[in-house]
Amino acid sequence: MIGGVILDSISINYLGGNEILIHPLYLKWSQLNIETIQGAAANLKIDLKGVEANMDNLNIIAYLSTLLRCSLLVA
Repeated sequence: MIGGVILDSISINYLGGNEILIHPLYLKWSQLNIETIQGAAANLKIDLKGVEANMDNLNIIAYLSTLLRCSLLVA
């Protein structure tokens, strides 16, 4: 609670769910290894910036964010 307001949090990690398996961005990025994704990080960021920030897209946002974090881990 902050200033009398109760805040709920949402995980920044992929939450699961099969609906992501047919998302165009999942299909695009899931075919690549982390090294390739690391080299394409600028394109990944462009794709991530283009996703509408709503609950329906939470899983794809988390998935793309995880890919970006993983690519930075091995840099």
